[in-house]
Amino acid sequence: MNTLNTPPLPGVVVRAQNVSKRHGSTEAIADMTLHVRSGEIVALLGPSGCGKSTFLASIAGLVRIDGGTIDLGGRPVSGPGLHVAPQDRRVGLVFQDHALFPHKTVAENVGFGLHAMGRTDRRSRTAQMLELVQLTDKGQRYPHELSGGESQRVALARALAPSPDVLLLDEPFASLDPTLRSEVRDEVRALLRSVGTAAVMVSHDIEDALALGDRLAVLRAGRIVQIDAPDVIHRCPVDEHVARIFGPVTALAVTGPEEAPVTVLGPVAPGAVLAWASGRVALVRPHGVDVSAGPSSPGGGVVGAVGAVGVVRSPGGGVVGAVGTVGVVGSPGGGVVGAVGAVGTFGVVGAVGTVRDRQFVGHGFRLVIALEDGVEIVADVASDAPYGGGERVVVRHRATPPPADG
Repeated sequence: MNTLNTPPLPGVVVRAQNVSKRHGSTEAIADMTLHVRSGEIVALLGPSGCGKSTFLASIAGLVRIDGGTIDLGGRPVSGPGLHVAPQDRRVGLVFQDHALFPHKTVAENVGFGLHAMGRTDRRSRTAQMLELVQLTDKGQRYPHELSGGESQRVALARALAPSPDVLLLDEPFASLDPTLRSEVRDEVRALLRSVGTAAVMVSHDIEDALALGDRLAVLRAGRIVQIDAPDVIHRCPVDEHVARIFGPVTALAVTGPEEAPVTVLGPVAPGAVLAWASGRVALVRPHGVDVSAGPSSPGGGVVGAVGAVGVVRSPGGGVVGAVGTVGVVGSPGGGVVGAVGAVGTFGVVGAVGTVRDRQFVGHGFRLVIALEDGVEIVADVASDAPYGGGERVVVRHRATPPPADG
């Protein structure tokens, strides 16, 4: 469900309403609205230049907005004739380069924003934050003596020490190597959960956004085009551009009536795994493509594709009936002429193609399959799948079976 126009919910600590900002003749953000609840993490996701960093800077008070209003913790901070300075907004900031003071110790960095406290209280709060981020034994070290992950934790402790209403993170993991990045993401999420501070994070990396975000706000050209839980956006993107942020998809033309759509991979069965479908286009993710053994007869007919749906074709090539899965039999001319299988299994008529590329992606192999009409399909298969470069395969829409009765 797209929540762009929903009213603010109880416990909202960030209320940005119809915010706009121009840089000269360029509209950086336009009529942008975002409400963040206490304890919630919202990730702003989009390509470079989409306005996400400008929006974050507007919340922080680093940028004066041209239109709209921003309230933090129930207090107006930006609006017509109003601009509260960043240091008076009760926000914590974490930058991608951590921005630690090199001439100050870890403890001095963490306690930097606590000047309003007495010396005893400041030392106590600093010690508390160092314990929270598990750096109690590093208080007297300097930033250059820390690892990347430790520096990130110091930056977080410094931002959280004054108990801000909201934590703002600008590409916080961009400077970390891939292995450390995953570990630090988990640590940051656990830390934010433990303190219950609302957070808004800017990222162009989908893995970072999925790892931290309770909700994703997808930006394009200065506007939020969809905001919802990550799984909802993945399952129900509002358009093709949103669908593509989650990884590669194959765009397929759709023919046939609305109640029985067909692509080059065959009929789109009920429950087919699609990234997005609208009108005459369907987007298929790699895991939404089923791959089975292809033609081995000289004429190109499907001879033994185990797991393929059994279909019966007329001499002219039309599908007469579908009877199950298990095996299909091909004629020397290449047309599928008959099959037997378990009635009631889901499946669709497929297309024949050749594996053009095969890449290991951790959970298995990602194949690029060139169909005979020139269309290229991206499909994921298990690590023990036998399909190598140059092999002929049958591809079809993967369908999700309905839940069992009872």
